[in-house]
Amino acid sequence: MKVLSLLSVLASAITVVNGLGVTRPPTGAVVVDINSNSDTTYKSIQEAVWSLPNDTSSQTIFIYPGTYRGQVILLGRPGPTTFQGYTKDIHDQKSNTVLLTNSLVASVAGSNSKSATLQIYSNDTNVYNLDIENTYGTGGGRGAQAQALALSQAGQRNGYYGVGFFSYQDTVYTVNGTSYFSNTYIQGAVDYIFGMKGVAYFCNSILASSSRGFITAQGRESTAYFGAYVFDNIKLITVMNATDNSMYLGRPWRNHSTVVYKNSDFGNVVNLRGWTNWTPTDPRTDTVYYGEYNNRGASAWNPARANFSKLISKEEAEGQWSIKGTLGSDNWIDKRFC
Repeated sequence: MKVLSLLSVLASAITVVNGLGVTRPPTGAVVVDINSNSDTTYKSIQEAVWSLPNDTSSQTIFIYPGTYRGQVILLGRPGPTTFQGYTKDIHDQKSNTVLLTNSLVASVAGSNSKSATLQIYSNDTNVYNLDIENTYGTGGGRGAQAQALALSQAGQRNGYYGVGFFSYQDTVYTVNGTSYFSNTYIQGAVDYIFGMKGVAYFCNSILASSSRGFITAQGRESTAYFGAYVFDNIKLITVMNATDNSMYLGRPWRNHSTVVYKNSDFGNVVNLRGWTNWTPTDPRTDTVYYGEYNNRGASAWNPARANFSKLISKEEAEGQWSIKGTLGSDNWIDKRFC
């Protein structure tokens, strides 16, 4: 049995096989198995969430392989909570065996957040080795209102490890709080990582673009609060209908938008300008912070880059924009990841 991290110790240890796999629930875990008829297991992840005590105890939900349908919402639980999917390799998202799926667009749900397949509105939550999708799709094609989230994340010190997120528009929403994503796979086309007040660090992950569009729409509104995205050791790829040099690293949802890419492989995915305005008539680029450092690939930094983006120094990239510098602390992060 291996120690996960300070938070995971509090959340109870997870059985690890050969240091890689998690194939058995820890003692005391709430167990979900859609293929079981046992009275001691749940067939629904949401039913397992509802069963958790509303107290400060550490709780783990262990999920056996299968496809689980519907939304899962964790709301305001005081104690640390861990979701762990069955896997033979915790570091490899492709080894995930648990799929949580739903199809819901924001215009029907009532808001962006309410459309999300997984909604985390609690502090000190860890999610391991789940694939999460919103299958609503393009909602009528490019330009249509098709906000359909896989994740709505709100809360402090929340970690997502070996998780896959799949949608088309607005895949991952960082509403507020601090979050850490490692060994993840995030797929979308339009503003598929977005938020205003959330601070998020993405490490050792794949960003997969499925059509022409924008990877981020970070929406920091003012200097009165801190909101930012940092991408470290990321690989950009295109899938399905995307074409080379068709993606932008981001566009400003609000004009203090703050995004950094460092130590990452852009391949030939990115438009050579790198970044773009919100719209031609509403650019919102006057006070953005768009930084790049030590990236590689044919579409990395070049003379055609947008004039409101910049190359930053090693000291800035690895100091101000380190994990601790970005998130404020790092003692809650599972040190096996990144």
